[in-house]
Amino acid sequence: MFCIRAAALVVVSTLVVGCSSAPKMAEPLEMPEVPIEQPVLVEAELTIQSDRIVWDNVVQPATHTIRPNSSVVINVPDDKVSNQAQEQDFTTKNFFNEAEQQIEIELMRSGFRVLSRARFEAKLRQLRDETTTDLRSRVSPEVRPILDNLNERFERGEISAADYAAQIQEFEARFQTSSSGRSRGENERELTDISEVIRAADDGDIQSDYVLQINIFDSATPKYVPLDLRHNDELRAFVRDNPAIQPEFSQSENHTVTCAIVESKLNAKLIHIKTGEVAWIGEHRLNEYSADVQSVFVELGYRRYVSNADDIERFVRRQNRENARIQRYGQETTIPDFEYSHSLLGPTISGGTCNQEVATTDEVKVALARAVAKELISTITIDQ
Repeated sequence: MFCIRAAALVVVSTLVVGCSSAPKMAEPLEMPEVPIEQPVLVEAELTIQSDRIVWDNVVQPATHTIRPNSSVVINVPDDKVSNQAQEQDFTTKNFFNEAEQQIEIELMRSGFRVLSRARFEAKLRQLRDETTTDLRSRVSPEVRPILDNLNERFERGEISAADYAAQIQEFEARFQTSSSGRSRGENERELTDISEVIRAADDGDIQSDYVLQINIFDSATPKYVPLDLRHNDELRAFVRDNPAIQPEFSQSENHTVTCAIVESKLNAKLIHIKTGEVAWIGEHRLNEYSADVQSVFVELGYRRYVSNADDIERFVRRQNRENARIQRYGQETTIPDFEYSHSLLGPTISGGTCNQEVATTDEVKVALARAVAKELISTITIDQ
């Protein structure tokens, strides 16, 4: 009897001890919800100032006075004179026609009387024809077919006016019966051409006080323009107010946007017919941005994101293990706070035009031609 009671006591004791040894564990931790990233953006229109001030490349001597109501005729070089001229937008192109009209408008606004270039060119051709006719009468009959063939080639446009004039002089030097003459050198061609222009402007019923000689006109010179975002007040203030992105923004690739555009260039001089004096000379360039033909909008910003989300997740997993829950039973366990970092967004082109390769339209070229002509010609000062 004693043995049975003792055995029962052992069993009960064992059960009691077994129940009392079960560990107590803290509740599992829950991973907090990671805040959603919310990008902060700002957009700004870049203002691109011209790197050339028109007055810096204009000279008008004080010793020469341009009188009000002076007459002027516009002259452009033959677009076949040289390889350089062939690259330019002269009379055969619509772009120069637009620029010429703007030049005429500015000349008239200044107080000039603008003469028709068409009539002027007709007079110039008449003078050349008279010279040729006179030459034909002075050479031997057997060589006149050579001169006739040269005239026909010129009429068909196979040779330029400059080449025609040079060959006429060479012909005269070789075959004229009453004069030895000499051929004109290559460097003298342009001077001879402008002398013919002055002669026409000083002859007959279309006399002009001045000739406006267009030396260079090009409305589509490729240009790559780096735009520095640090020059924009709005973007600079945005970066200043968010110092966390300043280190990234300070890198050149993050504060510079490069755009491929075209540039228009015009070079001209005003020649007084009676004296041959250069009364004004100027050159000006404008690109799509400085001429307000195109605009560009840039977007810049940053994203604010949780940088320690992985660390918090690992912490929660460790604290939810059995031994960790037993150890922190009855204790307060704090999950680490989220830590935030900032990352620069952009810059990106959000509006306007900023091509990586040069691409333009006729409308842009026309607008550039008119803008550069307006700004340059308006610097001619007439004595009032």
